[in-house]
Amino acid sequence: MMEKQYRLRKNYQFNYVYKHGKAYSDKYLVVVFCQNKNNKPKIGFSISKKFGKAVKRNKMRRRLKEIVNKRFGLLDTKYNYIFLPRIVDEPATFAMLEKSVDYLVDKVNKTQV
Repeated sequence: MMEKQYRLRKNYQFNYVYKHGKAYSDKYLVVVFCQNKNNKPKIGFSISKKFGKAVKRNKMRRRLKEIVNKRFGLLDTKYNYIFLPRIVDEPATFAMLEKSVDYLVDKVNKTQV
């Protein structure tokens, strides 16, 4: 489980990333990221109510947390991240989400801000 110090928790933290950040996306996910000051990555997950009922949203959140937690060492420490799943016709499998996270994290790591 991800430690509290590495999580975006407050509304103002999410708003700061949305306002000052850049975004990359693919078919299943959007990642919004911005630079931080303390050299510790902070990660948040935001899932719209349009995504589905609470059971579906919580399942997606749990999957994303597990995937990101496994790849925590690959995240660039100078950024804060928000992961947003996209609403698609066919639901993404765990493997598809893993590929999506890998692709987006790699793209963020190649970014020079």
